[in-house]
Amino acid sequence: MTIENKGYSLAVSNRSNNETEEKVYLKPMSLYVPDVAVQAVTELVARLSDAKNNASEIVLTVTNNNNGVSVDKDFTGIDELKDPLNAADSVKELINIVRGYESDEETNVCGW
Repeated sequence: MTIENKGYSLAVSNRSNNETEEKVYLKPMSLYVPDVAVQAVTELVARLSDAKNNASEIVLTVTNNNNGVSVDKDFTGIDELKDPLNAADSVKELINIVRGYESDEETNVCGW
């Protein structure tokens, strides 16, 4: 029996207009590399329609698609999320929280 890896989703949402941009990573450990995390967040932010207007009420979300565990972090504006250090640290922090919920599982299909 093989278990399909559904990966982790990284999403950026604008609560003002309910717009969300999301991307699935089958190898989420790559997001621990700060440059990769910053690039991923930058790509998602650029696809938001209000990204140029400094949208407020921005949410960064990490979801384990294998078990449904999801955590998010609120930002007061898009500029806060555009800061490379803040973006990389936030992605790492959210992944660590999601992984914490997995510690009781016998097998981990995401390759951690």
